[in-house]
Amino acid sequence: MLTGKYYLADILNNEAIYLNFCDSLINLTKNYPTKNYPSILHYKKSTFYIHKGENSKALKEITQGKQTLIKNDSLKHLLLIQLALIESSIGELEKALTHYKKAYFFAKQKKYFKLKHGRFSTLPLNIASVYNKLNKDDSAYFYINEGIELYKEIKDSLSLGYSLYMLGRLEAKRKNYEESIKSYKKSIPTIINDENYKILIGIYIKVAILYDSINSPQESLKFHLKADSLYSLRKFHAPMLEKTYSHLYKLNKKSNNLKKQLLYLNKLLEVKEFKLKEKSKISKTLSEKYDIPNLLSEKKKIIKKLETEVLKSRRNRIIYISLLVLSLALIGNQIKRKRTFKKRFLSLVNQKEPTVERETQTIIQTTNKHELSDKTVDIIMRGLEAFEKNTDFLNSKINLQLLADRLETNTSYLSKVINQYKKNSFSNYINQLRIEYTVEKLKNDTLWRKYTIKALANEVGFKNSESFSKAFYKFTGIKPSYFIKELDKVETD
Repeated sequence: MLTGKYYLADILNNEAIYLNFCDSLINLTKNYPTKNYPSILHYKKSTFYIHKGENSKALKEITQGKQTLIKNDSLKHLLLIQLALIESSIGELEKALTHYKKAYFFAKQKKYFKLKHGRFSTLPLNIASVYNKLNKDDSAYFYINEGIELYKEIKDSLSLGYSLYMLGRLEAKRKNYEESIKSYKKSIPTIINDENYKILIGIYIKVAILYDSINSPQESLKFHLKADSLYSLRKFHAPMLEKTYSHLYKLNKKSNNLKKQLLYLNKLLEVKEFKLKEKSKISKTLSEKYDIPNLLSEKKKIIKKLETEVLKSRRNRIIYISLLVLSLALIGNQIKRKRTFKKRFLSLVNQKEPTVERETQTIIQTTNKHELSDKTVDIIMRGLEAFEKNTDFLNSKINLQLLADRLETNTSYLSKVINQYKKNSFSNYINQLRIEYTVEKLKNDTLWRKYTIKALANEVGFKNSESFSKAFYKFTGIKPSYFIKELDKVETD
């Protein structure tokens, strides 16, 4: 029944369905506690809150779960794992390790690791992750190998993929370069399926560097180009991108390919400038006075060489001028785009209330262009107002027929009212509501800014991150990643 309520809440995108049911069961069982109840309900709620990133609420449920616990060692240690997850996320690594270890030895003794879909199975990966953060590589190595064997046995492909990724890092530290490459490459399908593009770019670059270490320049180039391609497509900044563009720039400098030298030098400047914004003031000053001016100087030299060469023939001169005009146009366009995006961002931040919501607050008294009675229009408009107020548009299953049924009207009438009074098609109306809701949540809830684009899409009812990003850009004129980055900068300032 509890699982059913969870899925129902997920389908309707209404967490109150699940949480209220949990609370009603807690009230029923708290005066007559058993081995499982009400403690397990507090555990379930803590899991729910951790997945939402609401750690303070999760911690409250963990505390209440421990207080109501009656001789249930399994549940006691599951609550310890929840506590360790929160501690690890806020940097309390030693405390997290202590609690993970207690749960680990208990699960080992009870042979819980062998149970498929068991709640204790992630412990080896969790412990290895903490040891890795503490730079205790031998201990991390031990637990990650144990985890890999376990995840293979219980067929947990996600945990296995991330374990292989961590093993690749550990093998590289031990200078087992070929083994490191194998582990990284085995982890790639999982990282792609999980759409974790930032880590994926890092893997490509690390594998490229490892191939250089074992003197395989062709394989190294292949993975540097993969990193470049993914960055160009997704624009996820990874700390190691400098190594890729330095490598590609030097390679083309050797072959005297000036066109590609300029291309990769521009990309190197782009990632360095991004990195510069993330550094401290000291690092920024050092880079401004030395690093970037040197690169700009190198860029001028390349352009000078290009100018000398293209003057040799009319054809080369045309190519040079075209390249120069294109570069200036791109730079000008980039500056213009940055200014435009900044204006759009400030407009969103300063917007007091969502556009659609503002429109629905005025009762429509215009001429009925579609021959619907005033009463019909009024009923539908009031229904839409309640629909917006209750945020039912966040339900990913909502469609014209379903909404018409809820408002006790037909799809034709509903479509006409939305077209006339909301000035939108049905799909645009729903998507605009979702995007404006997202904007408000991102402005007011810092936890939402930590979500991946995929997670944000799921939260507001989109089927995938691509459709969410397109809709966000359509209604705001900027990408969601840019909006989040600028919000964080404003908060930091």
